[in-house]
Parts: sequence; structure tokens; C-alpha cells
Amino acid sequence: MIVRWTVWGSVVVIGIFSFWGAWTRRWIADDGLIVLRTVRNLIAGNGPVFNAGERVEANTSTLWQYLIYAVQRITRGDLEHIVMWLALLLSVAAMTAAVWATSRVFAGRAVVPAGALVYLALPPARDFFTSGLEWGLAIFYLAFLWWLLIEWARGERNALVYVLAFWAGLSWLVRPELALYGGITGIVLLATHRHWRAWLGILGAALPVPAAYELFRMGYYGLLTPHTAVAKSAADSAWGQGWAYLMDFVEPYWLWLPVLVALIVGYFAYRGGVLRGRRVAAVAIMVGCAALHTLYVLRVGGDFMHGRMLLLPLFAALLPVFVVPLKAVGASASAAVLGIWAFTVVLRGHPVDWAYFEDGEISIVDEREFWTYANRLERGDAPKGIADYADNKLLGGFDKGIKGLEDGDALAMRYLENEDPETYSWLPVERETGRTDPPTLYLVNMGMSSARSPLNVRVLDNIGLATPLAARQPRLPEGRIGHDKLLSREWQAADSAVDIDELPSWINKDEVRKARKALQTEDFQKLFATYRDPLTFDRFMANIKWALTDGRTLQLSSNPDDYLGS
Repeated sequence: MIVRWTVWGSVVVIGIFSFWGAWTRRWIADDGLIVLRTVRNLIAGNGPVFNAGERVEANTSTLWQYLIYAVQRITRGDLEHIVMWLALLLSVAAMTAAVWATSRVFAGRAVVPAGALVYLALPPARDFFTSGLEWGLAIFYLAFLWWLLIEWARGERNALVYVLAFWAGLSWLVRPELALYGGITGIVLLATHRHWRAWLGILGAALPVPAAYELFRMGYYGLLTPHTAVAKSAADSAWGQGWAYLMDFVEPYWLWLPVLVALIVGYFAYRGGVLRGRRVAAVAIMVGCAALHTLYVLRVGGDFMHGRMLLLPLFAALLPVFVVPLKAVGASASAAVLGIWAFTVVLRGHPVDWAYFEDGEISIVDEREFWTYANRLERGDAPKGIADYADNKLLGGFDKGIKGLEDGDALAMRYLENEDPETYSWLPVERETGRTDPPTLYLVNMGMSSARSPLNVRVLDNIGLATPLAARQPRLPEGRIGHDKLLSREWQAADSAVDIDELPSWINKDEVRKARKALQTEDFQKLFATYRDPLTFDRFMANIKWALTDGRTLQLSSNPDDYLGS
């Protein structure tokens, strides 16, 4: 009876505090608004695209966008509320499922929370319980994978291997890097079930869904990965920036301390025969994949959001010690230390001096704090919906720009109206006679710009998340990780229907003319065809070939002269 109470008590306590943490820090980031544009296009019948008529996969998580879409179709609810509640409930479910799964490792023994306290205490972990991004779905995926691995290791239900195989196969569709966890799980299943019928069953459960979507992705989008991987050059390396990113996450919370305590208590919890048979594989999968995942994050240079990319490997690494046996050596003392540390971190939070945002040179940023500041909200009152972005200075005069586009103009351009105080506005520019390109605007923060724009306006960004021209630009050597591509205004204007003679004085019209001419050359036309040509069977097959060849390697020059022979 005591054992059962400790298990259910841990589940309930962690569940309550997870809900409290998610609810009190609920918000939506600009990046979280991006997925809503794709869902709006799905609802409108334009397909899974960011802009109608352009097949670009602007969201990293395939399942996240379709999950939001499915819930909206069923409930007919407001997208902002759906995305918040989905993320929140998935996050709470992930925390409670993880507690329950780990307690199953120590079946028959009283347990206390340990690793769960570490994860839950971290401000960025609670921030990304919501935010509009897929982190709630991602940690739920890992928690459920862990539970399936534990049940499989207990060997009580043989058919569970096929459920586990199916879930492992979905990893690629939650986030591409989670394929590491799903792929290694699949390899372990094949290695431990050495019979051709079992292999057929495992592969038959794991592969059809991700393989079918991958075939669709190549034919529809012309890529092997989500377009965001191209924009962020996810195959490149930047170890120095990755180390800086790790330290930015570890140092504010003395994170090495709870991780060390968790390692020690984990050692004592698992010694004495707990790790035997398939349980070794289950723990090794999570801890080993977490280590490799962390190395990958360091290799690519981390991220521009404080802590975000390290949360998933940290969650996975903590799963085997989410709870620990009460009678394990040092368990009570360790739980007390972790509790004190967690309480201190929750009270202290993540102190951020808003003056840092005013300097303009931002590398790694507490995203929740930044958008609270940028939208001129009170400290602690983060944006919770599109309306909270209305006072952002970058959207000053935005409605005027949209009105011009709806009236027939070709391009709306942001410009600095006053330097002190810094005031922006938007200038609509006339269309060249005979051109039919869609009305267009560019803004680096395309979440809030797309949320405020009708679907017939093409919303693009100059760093490449929804803009193949920008995604194929060379990386800026000192650029901000994830934002280190840049499509100049001359190229932006060239790839629109704008009348070049009507462009404002701050745009180099001769460079626009050269860029527009360059856009007619082979490299650009082949790229445009992959996502702008009508989707016929021949185009679908050509896109598959492109995805496997030039789509993997094409990089464009930022100098139009390189294409004009001058």
C-alpha cells in the first residue's frame, strides 16, 4: 500500500506542479505563430504550405501541424487557444507518464521524485511547455517511448514490440533529430528478436508511415528534410558556438550540481540487479541517445533561444532517474538536495537585464523575456496571442502596407520612419504592368507578420525559413545561429511584381534589375520549379530526383554578377 501511494503521489505531485508551471508561464512565441499560418492554409484548402502557391515546409515538426489541424477541425476552436492547450496538456502528460514509467523500473519499491524535479525547475523547460512550438509534443514522444521500452523490457506483452516499433517510426515526424532515438530503438528491436517473421513485423510496423511521408515530402516539397533544416544549415558544424550555448544553459542554474546528484543517486538506484535483461537496453537507449543528441546540438552551434535545443536530450537523460527508490543509498538525501536546488531555481528564475535587448547585438536570448520586452508588455506578462503582438514596433504602419497590397500593389517594405524614438512603418510599392506575382512582404519575424496577413498575401522572411532563395544563401561567418542567412532587399524586390522604377531611394534599383535578370538563369529556375510549378505526376517525380541530388547541395550566390557573366 505504501509503495502504491508513493508512486501515485509522485505522479500527482509532478502533474500538479507541471500544470502550474505551464499555466503560470504560458505564452506564444513569434516562432510559435509560424505553424498557425500553415494550419490556416490547410483549413483553406491550400495544402500544407506557408504561402498558397509555394510548396515550402516551413515547420520542423510534421505531426505538430497536423495535430493542431485535426483538433481545429474537430472542435472548430480558435487556433491560438488550441496550440496553447495542446502544448500544455501534452507537456503535463509527458511529465506524469515519465514518472509512472520510471516507477515501473522499480516495481514493488517506494519511490520519490528526483530527475523530474531537475527538469521541472528549469525556467526554459517550463517556458517551452507552451510557446506554440512542438516541445510539449516532443517530450511526450520521449516519455511514451520510455514507457513502451520499460514495458517491453518487462516482457509481459509480446505484441507490445510492434507498438514500440510503430512509435519508434514516428520519431522522424515529431522532430528530425528524434530519429536518433527511434532509429536506435528499431535496431535494438531487430537485434533482440532474431526471427524473420519478427523482423517483418517490426519493419512493417515502423516504416510505412515515415516512409510514406518521406516519399510525399520529396515529391511535394522537393526536399529530404523540412525546409527549416536547409535554412539553418543543419549539417554544418560550429563547435565553439555550441560550447557557448551549453554554458549559457548550465551556468545560470548551476545545472552541473543536480546532474551530478542525479548520476550518483542513479548509480545506487540501479545497482543490485535492477539493470538486467532488456532493461539495460532501455536505459542505454535513452542515456546513449541523449549523449549523442547533445553532441549534435554542440556540433551545429546550439540555437539562438536560451536552453531550447538542450531540453530534449536533458529530458531523455533524466528519464531513468525521474523517480528513484526511497530506500536506495542516498536517495532521501539526494531528493532533499534536488528539492532545495529546484526551489531555489524556481524562486530565482532566469534573471534577464532588458538593457541587453536594447543593445541590438543579440546572440542567445531568453525568448519569453525578449518577446515580452519587444511587445512592450509588463515584465512577467508574456504574449499569449496574436493581439499581444499588435504593439510591436516592427508592425508599426503594417495595416497600411497590407491595405496597399490588397489594393493591387506588389510589395510592402518596412522602413525606419523616425530614429528617435525609433519608429517603423510600411510602404506599399506599385506593381509592374503585366506581372502576376502575388502581393509580397518580407519580415524576419514571420510569425507575427503572417498572423496579421491574409492568406492571399505572400509572407516571406530574409533568413530562409519560408523562403528558398534566402535558405540557399551562404552563411554569414559571424551570424546568429539559426538566423545566419540574409537575403538582401534588392533580391527581395527582384523576386516580386514590383515596378523597379517606383522603388524608394534607399533601394539600389540597378542591383534589383540585375538580380531580376539573374533569377531567369538555370539555377534559380530549377529551384523555383520544385515549389512553384503545378504539382503534376511528372513534377512529383522530378522533385524526388531533385531532393536526392541538387536539392541536397544547391547554394546560391548573393552577387547577381556571378550569374550574368559580368
